[in-house]
Amino acid sequence: MSENLTLTLAVADLALSEQFYAELLGLPVERFVPLPGHPPVLLLRCGTASVLFRESTVLEALHPALFQNLERHPKGIGTSLEWTVPDLEPLRRRLQRRKWPLLYELDDEEFGRREIWLHDPDGYLLVLGCDTP
Repeated sequence: MSENLTLTLAVADLALSEQFYAELLGLPVERFVPLPGHPPVLLLRCGTASVLFRESTVLEALHPALFQNLERHPKGIGTSLEWTVPDLEPLRRRLQRRKWPLLYELDDEEFGRREIWLHDPDGYLLVLGCDTP
């Protein structure tokens, strides 16, 4: 079995997702075209795992049976995407400047971790954390 994991997320607007993840969160997002003539995708590498962001309309055209009910339910229900970042403070300030709503901030002394919980533009739950001394 392969040790790589790729998670594909359906998004409404690829440019908005790119702006959110790359500019606002500062994560290393790459835009590329998988094959000539195909629509672009975003790639976020996380160690041996990757997150692909593809527009919902593209995914629905490729797999209509799987995506016919996509908009009826919140995206990513029951899952959270978690990233460890070196420092939450600059990120928190950027989010505040842009008035991005936070679900909450957590200082977990038991596990020596500080976290910010929020939703991305498509409603996926994100947990951004850093280890505390």
